[in-house]
Amino acid sequence: MSIAALQNQLSTPSGFAAAVKAPKGLLTGAIGSLVAAVFMVGMNLFQLGDASGWDWKLIERYFLTADAIEFTGRRSGVAEMLRYVWVWGPVLMVPLGIVLLILHFAMKGRKGAQLFADFQQRGWIGRQRSLAVSVQNGKTQTPIALVGPAAAPEGYVDQPAMQFAEWTKTLDKKGIREVSNTALKAGALIAAAAPTVHPNLPADMIVTKEQKGGELVVVIPPANGASKGHKVLMIKGQNA
Repeated sequence: MSIAALQNQLSTPSGFAAAVKAPKGLLTGAIGSLVAAVFMVGMNLFQLGDASGWDWKLIERYFLTADAIEFTGRRSGVAEMLRYVWVWGPVLMVPLGIVLLILHFAMKGRKGAQLFADFQQRGWIGRQRSLAVSVQNGKTQTPIALVGPAAAPEGYVDQPAMQFAEWTKTLDKKGIREVSNTALKAGALIAAAAPTVHPNLPADMIVTKEQKGGELVVVIPPANGASKGHKVLMIKGQNA
């Protein structure tokens, strides 16, 4: 799809909603809560089954009894604490997941309308290019990318991204680590103005984690013009 055709599709609320992958937010929390509840129920069943010789009458009777099993040995305190988690965790997590699901569907239309309005006011279509640098994201390394205006002339985004990537090849491990730490502090895992990651990067671009699913993204800058707070949304239907 051409940039002009994509801009035309994003010009209406329905087209925007169909094209853009909105942030998951509450839905992610709801799914996480329900998955955690299922895991806890499984651990509860396994613990009771192991202790009762898989006598289902005993399992049914003691399923909601946190002190149904007597633990002995050096780690008995930890085991008893986990037993309470397996028993009472789902009682909390299932209602929480349901509430988050209700909130997700109740707010989905409102959030989509607000995203569309923000895009209409100050958003733009971006093209992402790898910077050949990764940032520590918990226990994993997440690649970051330069995102610039997709409607700009050919090479406008590619050239600074390639120059930066070539420059990083001249650095030793300490230098790479410093670049990575600077990007992390600037907020590149979400999105940050490119010059806050490195002064040689263009002022009209941002740096964010490299998105899977295609090179084009929707960028919505913060309303107050701050260097942080950009929203970067993937566009559906692209070739990775």
